[in-house]
Amino acid sequence: MPSRRPHHVLLPALTWALRGLALLTLGYLLAVAVLGTMPRPADGLLPPACCLPWGGAARNAAEQRNGVPAPTAPNAPTAPNASGVSAAPDAPNGENAETTGDAMQKAPPVTIHVISNGVHADIVLPARVEGEQGLADVLGLDGGTGNAHLAVGWGAREFYLSTPTWDRMRPGAALRALALAPAALHVEMMPGPPLPDADTRTLHLTRQEHRNLVAFVAASLRRDAGGRPVRIPVTPENGGTGYGPGSLFLEATGRFSPFRTCNTWTADALAAAGARAPVWTPLPHFVLYHLPATDR
Repeated sequence: MPSRRPHHVLLPALTWALRGLALLTLGYLLAVAVLGTMPRPADGLLPPACCLPWGGAARNAAEQRNGVPAPTAPNAPTAPNASGVSAAPDAPNGENAETTGDAMQKAPPVTIHVISNGVHADIVLPARVEGEQGLADVLGLDGGTGNAHLAVGWGAREFYLSTPTWDRMRPGAALRALALAPAALHVEMMPGPPLPDADTRTLHLTRQEHRNLVAFVAASLRRDAGGRPVRIPVTPENGGTGYGPGSLFLEATGRFSPFRTCNTWTADALAAAGARAPVWTPLPHFVLYHLPATDR
């Protein structure tokens, strides 16, 4: 009696595999639609372990929302108070703490922006803030001049470096980015805040909310033995100049995946600052969805 042909066994297995893949895809899309429109609880919501950035940025953000002081960058000066005097990091909860708290409440808000190109969302912060440790201090940058701002985003290291423009996207790099790819922070110096448009949101943070946001970015950085952020050298694979003269890349904690994308990081950063954010999203649309539209 002739044996069964191999394709009689492989065809049902392939059919079931395709059905399973289709169900997983539908489940993923449903989660994107549902969780993206749901606002994150104000008291914080820790994502599952698979989505946590390896390095503790999300944990630190949750601690900050629950009243734990935000960490400062190693070797960075302590942020001065409104009088221009650096406060001691271990000041007790007494008169000094009350004075500092009153000064923070009276200080003007810090304006930040969220910008999107339809695929990726960045957060734009002032490079320096008077009386505060700014993002430029955390990153070890000179901070530029005048009204300089810094656009910061997180993403898959190889894809970031090799894709300065969409027409140079490589399918291999895009596919490898989905398989727990190492991460990088991209920082771009801007002469001023972004112009308002349909893909820009403007937020006004208290001084403590700004500190929490800067601390979240700091916790996303990998550092060398001296505690300094690790810059990624520009190589021919990303055009030799990065994304422009004011652009640089830094080694980051965490790994990129379909469950933790560049926009997931942005949403987590905004949540750390007390802004409205989705429960979870891999897309910039749902990051902007929860933020007030910018007047144009």
